[in-house]
Amino acid sequence: MIQGFRKLFQSRIGVVLTLGFVALIALAFASADITGGSFGGIGGGERVATVGDQRISTSTYRETLNGAFERARQDNPQLTMQEFLDSGARDGVLDNMVERMAVYAFALDNDLRIGDSLIGSELKDIPAFQGPDGKFSQEMYKAALQQRGISEKLLREDLEQGLAARMTLIPAQIGTAMPEKIAQQYARLLNETRHGSVALIPSAVFAKDVKVTDAILQKYLADNRARYLLPERRTVRYAIIDSTGIGDVQATDAEIAARYAADRALYIGKEARRVTQLVLPTEAAAKAVLAEMADPSRMAAVASSKGLATTQVTGDDRGDLAAKTSPAVTQAVYATAQGRIAGPVRGPLGWYLLRVDAITRTNDRPLSAVRDQIAAAVTAEKRTQALSDRAAKAEEDLNGGATLAEVAKAFGAEVKTTSPLLANGAPFGNGAAPDAAVLRVLSAAFAMEEGGDAQIAASADGKAYILFAPGKITPAAPPPLAQIKPYLERDYRLQEGSKQAEVAADKVLAAILKGKSPAEAMKLIANAVPPVDEVNTSRQALMGSGRPVPPALALMFTMAKGSTKKLEAPSNLGWLIVDLDDIETKAIPANDPMVMATRRQLGPQIGGELGEQLTQAIIADVGVKRNDTAIKAVVDQLTGNR
Repeated sequence: MIQGFRKLFQSRIGVVLTLGFVALIALAFASADITGGSFGGIGGGERVATVGDQRISTSTYRETLNGAFERARQDNPQLTMQEFLDSGARDGVLDNMVERMAVYAFALDNDLRIGDSLIGSELKDIPAFQGPDGKFSQEMYKAALQQRGISEKLLREDLEQGLAARMTLIPAQIGTAMPEKIAQQYARLLNETRHGSVALIPSAVFAKDVKVTDAILQKYLADNRARYLLPERRTVRYAIIDSTGIGDVQATDAEIAARYAADRALYIGKEARRVTQLVLPTEAAAKAVLAEMADPSRMAAVASSKGLATTQVTGDDRGDLAAKTSPAVTQAVYATAQGRIAGPVRGPLGWYLLRVDAITRTNDRPLSAVRDQIAAAVTAEKRTQALSDRAAKAEEDLNGGATLAEVAKAFGAEVKTTSPLLANGAPFGNGAAPDAAVLRVLSAAFAMEEGGDAQIAASADGKAYILFAPGKITPAAPPPLAQIKPYLERDYRLQEGSKQAEVAADKVLAAILKGKSPAEAMKLIANAVPPVDEVNTSRQALMGSGRPVPPALALMFTMAKGSTKKLEAPSNLGWLIVDLDDIETKAIPANDPMVMATRRQLGPQIGGELGEQLTQAIIADVGVKRNDTAIKAVVDQLTGNR
């Protein structure tokens, strides 16, 4: 139902852009590995679809498919691009992009514009762009974009489209509610009780008579190879280069003095102020309230008597307070003594009254007071730089043809080899868990060929570097027949037994349809089978059990009264005969709490349906043309078929 509407908000650049129904929440740079660059030479033109006057380029489509593929591989590291595309991603990803672009084109056609300031405010709220202090960091912003190969222009376009979609679609969902009569009918269904029976015809009762030979098992294994496949595993050869061998590195007096001079602003004394503020809509209202505050300590009480509330604001210095309020407000606050009220003064939200609650002054800190602190910081930086220089030399040696062992020896590092590992980092069999540094580079190691050149990467904390190369690679393959013969024989017998069980199920079903009871019909089976299970349960009991609903009961609650159906049990375990005798539905008054609960639970779905219908109407209105030749060319290049 609303799944398609939710898909609209998936970002087209491989990062997750969650709009929700209220606000743009976050942008996460942790789920895709996207590289920039052109995508020329694609047959069929440079666009895969035209949506209104907007185009979806082949490069954008490729990047989005790559991003979605990398996210899928986090859950299934063995997934190939071909399998991913065959699962529906080829069309599903493009459908999502078309929906998003269509709403954006519709917004533009109806003169909806997203200003740079709004985009900027959204950027500031994205955690990936915030520094340790929780504030927007230009350095973090640039680093995150560079890491993912995403241009600022592309990111801003992505945010613009998402905001346009939100502003277009959300109004269609506000205030929606499920009608009481419909909610009452749904509530009656929840209270419905079904009476019938379920009979099981197990494959096992026929499996014992199935003929089995090694030749049959060989063919069965070949036909079901993927089921018994052992995943690819490989060892990783690695060595850690850390600060060992760097020697004694210390900050010099000259370096300390230079750093102190460069960071002089950090050591200048500051005057912090904590204020309590009250914001009113007009200057006249602010003056009237101020006239009632003969005692500044009564600010909160006076505000409360008028249905208003005060808030506290702390500024570490003039600049900090100005950023939180305005320059005019800051000037008034710093011109007022402690305990007094500043204002009225106009600010960004109205007219401000501000009581100066506390003034905290700090003196200038001379070099002698912070020398040890600066020395420690400079020394740490010099050691980090020295380690970085060692890593650069190691990388240079590797690029020059040196082996992992040769480079490790030159830097006094020990070469180690992991036990066989799976792509997700888990040890194969009873092997030992890998070092954390190896886990960090494991995806890269699994992308390398056996005997490939060693690579180097930094540790998570930047305090070491790891040299790594693939060791022994064992391709994915089933184990030898002798090793799994008992399991093959069991599974083959169940498979063939299931075929005979289905024949028996058809016989039982035919007998029931001719008037026999399920218990009487089951007696037609020569083999010993379990007794028929009587079922008397309500839909509410199933939903409230907290456990998955058994397939037979799920089927029973979709059947018509007096009907009988057969159902295959999972894993070739047999066949089920589901018989529904009666449906008991009790009347529920309109004021029943279940009706209200149903309205609350299903009400949001109405909004979702309206959003989905609006989206489809927009797509029909703006028009969509797909370039199948270009789509195929992108897919072929991703799968290596061109």
